Amino acid sequence: MRSKSISLLLVIVLLLASFSTALAQVEPFCGDLSDDDCALLTAATENMMDVASYQASAEYSAVLAGLPGLPLTEASVKVMVDGAFAYADNALEAAAILAGAQTQEEVAALMAESPDVFVDFYNGWSFDMAIAVDISEELAAALSADAGVAIPASFTVPLILVDGVLYVDVTDVAPLIDGMQDMTGWIGFELGPVIEAAAEQGMFEEAAAQMDPSAMAADMDPATAAALAGFQAMMGDPKAFEPYMTISRNADDVIDGVDVAVFVSKLDVIGLISSPEFVDLIKGLAEAGALGEDAPSAADIDQAMTMLGLMGPMLFQGLTSENVTAVSLDEPNYIVAQESLFSWDLSGLLQMAAMSGAIPANEIPSGASLIEFSTSVVNSDFNEPQEITAPADALMVPAESMMQQ
Repeated sequence: MRSKSISLLLVIVLLLASFSTALAQVEPFCGDLSDDDCALLTAATENMMDVASYQASAEYSAVLAGLPGLPLTEASVKVMVDGAFAYADNALEAAAILAGAQTQEEVAALMAESPDVFVDFYNGWSFDMAIAVDISEELAAALSADAGVAIPASFTVPLILVDGVLYVDVTDVAPLIDGMQDMTGWIGFELGPVIEAAAEQGMFEEAAAQMDPSAMAADMDPATAAALAGFQAMMGDPKAFEPYMTISRNADDVIDGVDVAVFVSKLDVIGLISSPEFVDLIKGLAEAGALGEDAPSAADIDQAMTMLGLMGPMLFQGLTSENVTAVSLDEPNYIVAQESLFSWDLSGLLQMAAMSGAIPANEIPSGASLIEFSTSVVNSDFNEPQEITAPADALMVPAESMMQQ
């Protein structure tokens, strides 16, 4: 029963962690907001679809610390993106079509029936940005040992996309790539013609066929296929989880000199894990073998989930799952900033697991036990001209060469 309890605990942790980001991506959830507030949030979301140029700074981070079985004391990754972005008319039209494809099936259908949408989007999209990555020293050392090459704890990759050509400054990452260790500076890849050729040769249709759940499952072990099916079922209709969400308008704020309305949505964790949908998802994963040979039975799951519902306030007191959206108050309204946070201090939960015998006391970490995923994006200069030009000294890789390879 100990291994069954641990499996169930891990599954619940991973599933809950996925909700914060997934629910942040659906169309605006208004809940009990006033009509005026809902209209403001909806208008901002719709206006973002018509933004032809802007600047953005984003930060994505993940932290795993003090988890039983984790070979590292702490593993953390932070990715920062800063740049200017622009879309030609054909790219904006394509983006609107792509935004309408909410499910994997809809994306696959679009790839099979309208591959030109993807071509138009890529060829009409331009950006000049830099991606900076920071990895905890312990994680960098572990990755280096596994890869057999020294992976730095921090590095930056500048990228420019213009006229269908992707330029990459490989100075920081070349030492990590076999055959490129001595390279520096910009390399340009003529990806536009390659994507066009792929569309003409039916490669998008082939990719769409491979996205079919049955085709994907055929190439996977049963446990992985079952886990994927469960996740797709869970995320197929995020609106099904809106009954477990609340949203409110907090005090207005100022971000980079812009007056904004601040909307905060939160997840009712106890209500969610007690819901029939969540319990059925866990049962489906167990029945399909995704939780391993020692998976809990349907009766075990019912008993455990009932107990979780009763003990929820104690178990989940260290959990935060929320999304924040900041909308400019001046018209036209835009989304100035978005944040999502899933943070769970597992110390109390692990102590209870040790007391129940589910996890041996000597396996409980002495320090903090934490799972945290967060995102933060700040947008500015909406529809202002952006200076995006190709680097003059780039070493070019022609489309013909890439297509031959």
